[in-house]
Amino acid sequence: MLREGGLVAFPTETVYGLGANALDARAVARIYEAKQRALNDPLIVHIAAPEQLEQVADLSALSDLQRARLDALAGAFWPGPLTVVVWRKASVPANVSAGLDTLAVRFPSHPIAQALIRYAQCPIAAPSANRFGHVSPTTAQHVLDDLDGRIDLVLDGGATQIGLESTVVNLTTEPPQLLRPGGVTRAQVEAVLGVALAAPVQQNDESAMPAPGMLTRHYAPRARLVLCADEDALLAQHAFLKGQGELVGALLMRDHARAQATIHPHFVLGQTLEEVARNLYAGLRALDAQGVSVILAVRLPEVGVGEAIADRLRRASAR
Repeated sequence: MLREGGLVAFPTETVYGLGANALDARAVARIYEAKQRALNDPLIVHIAAPEQLEQVADLSALSDLQRARLDALAGAFWPGPLTVVVWRKASVPANVSAGLDTLAVRFPSHPIAQALIRYAQCPIAAPSANRFGHVSPTTAQHVLDDLDGRIDLVLDGGATQIGLESTVVNLTTEPPQLLRPGGVTRAQVEAVLGVALAAPVQQNDESAMPAPGMLTRHYAPRARLVLCADEDALLAQHAFLKGQGELVGALLMRDHARAQATIHPHFVLGQTLEEVARNLYAGLRALDAQGVSVILAVRLPEVGVGEAIADRLRRASAR
């Protein structure tokens, strides 16, 4: 299907991706059409071996320092949830990168993703397999809930391990930029590079984005998402919104006993930040499915993977 220009959803260790042959501009255009994706939001190209990078990236355009950084990150985190932004080879269609000369690339660790890329014998361009701007999918059923009838096939690999998208690091700038926090933490990347990562240059939502997931509003449930400082604030907000006639659900930590006894429906994310990351999107989708008009969630510490969780919640709650 991929060789013939089809769209195949497949599991990665982060979320499910919607794949097409990255070297086929028509197939890539079908991704944007199926997802109803904004054309200024680039895709990530997935490879099945580090040496495949030269098939899609112009590594000669990197400085010696940038190449050394690329090699260091690939050695430390590939295969895994790290995406690097490098220069795009001319043979890769421009619509993969929203018209930019850069390219986002990663080597996923999920065995099904690796096997699919190897058997297809082509790099696979793949954003998350959901309607654009909606909550990312962490199960095959989530994919079907959004895209059934719009794509050709879903490979069901069960629930994904990490649950949040990959970390994206731009290696074409000095210093490198953290474009999107994700499954590899800022501290882990900085420890390997020996340099602090810069923040991305602020852009408006109409310009071409240097990486996916950077729009102001993204990863959003149908219900309105409201972030609260702590459990007390969440309970107060629940009482207020119920008084306004809203049907309120909540994403809760395992130790939020009072809120669990008070708020129905609710979804328990777990207790560790890793558990929250793994279950966040499933929780948002589960509460949406119960028809709530508002979802409440507590802000979490922005340490480790907490930075990525906070990023997703901030964009999902943007109005």
